[in-house]
Amino acid sequence: MRHGTVRWKGGSRYVGANDLGLEVPLQGAPREGERREAPSPKDLVLLGLGGCTAIDVVEILNKMRQPLGSLVIDLEAEEPEEHPKVFRQVRLVYRLEGHGLDPERAVRAVTLSQQKYCGVSAMIGRTAAIHYAVEVNGERVYEGTAGLAAAGTADGS
Repeated sequence: MRHGTVRWKGGSRYVGANDLGLEVPLQGAPREGERREAPSPKDLVLLGLGGCTAIDVVEILNKMRQPLGSLVIDLEAEEPEEHPKVFRQVRLVYRLEGHGLDPERAVRAVTLSQQKYCGVSAMIGRTAAIHYAVEVNGERVYEGTAGLAAAGTADGS
């Protein structure tokens, strides 16, 4: 079982820690006179998705012995105006670079992450349509769906 603790630091600032004591700052909507100094909880959920799938893709490509030089994942999420403001659509663009990187294997690694291994994607996919694209060495080679989008509910509702 995972364990975490969140402590209020005053104003709209908080700090979260996992069971190893590793800390991450978070911030609610800044109050009057405050400025944004840390990610919001929803920012961390989105970044958690990116981190989860990035780890999968790097590990899968490593097992495939693919020459990955860099990986950047751009993420964006749409949420409604009304509460609860859960993500309804999430878009990811995987940008992979590597001399000799096989585009088909890159797509396979991303698809395995999105459809099998990434637990954060599976959680978000219960409330949101996930759309993703794969670019290898600057060329878009694939577009796919996961979550509600893969289940046929393209708008996530």
